[in-house]
Amino acid sequence: MSSQFLFYLFIIGTIKSVISINCYQCSGTDSDNPFECNEYLDSETGLEPTDCSLIHDAQYCIKHIGRFEGGIGTKRYCSSLDLGNQCKYVQQPGDKLEYRTCIHTCTTDGCNSTVSLKMSAIILGIALLLFKIIS
Repeated sequence: MSSQFLFYLFIIGTIKSVISINCYQCSGTDSDNPFECNEYLDSETGLEPTDCSLIHDAQYCIKHIGRFEGGIGTKRYCSSLDLGNQCKYVQQPGDKLEYRTCIHTCTTDGCNSTVSLKMSAIILGIALLLFKIIS
């Protein structure tokens, strides 16, 4: 009975690790590729969504724009936490200016790129147009 239980536990663990979200992962503060992770991804960057299975219970893709890790730029990564969608102004000690910092959280593969956000707006616009035509 216990070996059968361990077998099922192994299978369930394997399925969970195989079924993980794929997110764009990059940092604008990366000195090796400083321009690869901009606020707006384009087809020339060569970035592809990558598997998030190394992050325990990763369910979210995050796009962080603005002030982070002592610098200014964009960072895309996997997360097990829903950080929401929010923008705020941040001023660190020693800063002369306030910097706008935004966090965007999403739950589908590759959703933390610019293209996905634009597609959502297009789909919403089409849905509203169809709703207006029908009613």
